[in-house]
Amino acid sequence: MHYVGPIEESFFSTPPSWKPHSEGFRRAGLLHRAQGTVHMGYSIAELQPGGGIGPCLHAYEKGIFVTEGEVELNQDGRAFRLGPYDYALVPTGAAHAWRNRGKARARWVEMCAPQPKLSGEWPDSYFPGAIEWPAEVDPPDFGNPGLRGLGHFDWSQLPPSAFVHPNLHGFSRRMLMDRPFGSQQFDMFIVQFADGGLCNYHDHPFEEAYLMLEGEVGFAAEGKEYVLRPGDVAWTGVGAVHAFFPDRGMAARWLEVMAPQPPEQNAIRFYAPWEHLRSSMGR
Repeated sequence: MHYVGPIEESFFSTPPSWKPHSEGFRRAGLLHRAQGTVHMGYSIAELQPGGGIGPCLHAYEKGIFVTEGEVELNQDGRAFRLGPYDYALVPTGAAHAWRNRGKARARWVEMCAPQPKLSGEWPDSYFPGAIEWPAEVDPPDFGNPGLRGLGHFDWSQLPPSAFVHPNLHGFSRRMLMDRPFGSQQFDMFIVQFADGGLCNYHDHPFEEAYLMLEGEVGFAAEGKEYVLRPGDVAWTGVGAVHAFFPDRGMAARWLEVMAPQPPEQNAIRFYAPWEHLRSSMGR
């Protein structure tokens, strides 16, 4: 199972259960059961200037990655103004609210796991009532060692591209959310491949989703070939064979999530070494 597609404006709407609790809010649901995923709910949220989302809490974990504009997040009595490439973890059961006091719309990725329930199923989102906002909301102090559950990504944080092995090279990664960060259900990170790199055919015992941020990359999944460009979203299910071919004359950069969190060993099964073993056995 896999999915590839752009983020269309027609995807955005206000979920019915959120209409009484929000203003200027829309969401584009990108990955859920209709696309084949069983471990994640993946969407782009949008909040217009002057808009807000009232206090809510979920029976699932949520990762936030801001892609556009500025938005204020009030979580468990802490309020921060988040901008592009800021990220935040909303733990299971943490009450939080949103507002946009800027002059431009804000958009952010919402990665939810376990997968949120559909409308009409057991309710896993709750609306506890009013929440108090401070008079001023500032950006997080990312230099504060006591800051928890928040971060900012900059391209300078990426390590140099590495040759890992013949089936994976030209590769660098910056982890954003994982178990040490506090997430228990998923990992979130930034990937960069240099032009001429390779991530050869492989599969995983978990699902992955990719949001292209910059550049282009050839992508193959289950016998089909694509070119991923900024704004495209792709997803591969458990056991879905896929590969990346950064051969478009430019670096490729994307936001990636995995759910459930990978095992400590054998998280990636590259096919080429196993085919080599088969050949060496004369079969």
